[in-house]
Amino acid sequence: MERRSFTVGLLISTYNWPKALEAVLKSVMRQTRKPDEIIIADDGSGVATEHVIRKYAALMGIPFRHAWHEDEGFRKSIILNKAVKLSEADYIIEIDGDIVLHPKFIEDHVRHAQEGVFIQGPAQWWKRI
Repeated sequence: MERRSFTVGLLISTYNWPKALEAVLKSVMRQTRKPDEIIIADDGSGVATEHVIRKYAALMGIPFRHAWHEDEGFRKSIILNKAVKLSEADYIIEIDGDIVLHPKFIEDHVRHAQEGVFIQGPAQWWKRI
């Protein structure tokens, strides 16, 4: 199968748990295939989360995009949609802000990526759309 080149964005949702977000971003740094951008969908976190995002944006040297709105209750779907609009990637991998990634998580997604295919859960569970 012929592979085309494409950019990968990692979309991470978060809400007021900066320690978990930091653990996720540390696991991103250990990836065998780094994302081309990181998009944070922030459902109203405080300043501590912003500090974590700025720290890892400087450390990782790849574009970070931070979608944030006021905390007015659970509005995760709204902020995810706003975050997707910020992305410039061809392919977006979405995770929650408490998911520590296996070192080959992004590499595996890229390897299994196919047009018209949605991958959910482990890479071996995929569904044609």
